[in-house]
Amino acid sequence: MSIVVVDDRGRIVIPSKIRRKLNLRKGDAFIILELRNDLIVLKRVDVEKLIRDIAEEVARSGLDFERIERAIEEEANKVAEKKVHDRH
Repeated sequence: MSIVVVDDRGRIVIPSKIRRKLNLRKGDAFIILELRNDLIVLKRVDVEKLIRDIAEEVARSGLDFERIERAIEEEANKVAEKKVHDRH
């Protein structure tokens, strides 16, 4: 067990023994989860793999992104028109 301290910039240093054991390197990305007020968990994530996995899932899903984009744009235009109309 190690005790670490948050510095004046909000950083926490992971002790070198743990960094070596987990093969942590500069630039590694983590998700931080707050489980309770006094308990947080860091989970290392491979951002490139995560993006690839998402892209593959989207490709398999067969979603029509052009149609979705058009629908979003139409809805945004309706909201904008309503705001302009409500002001006058």
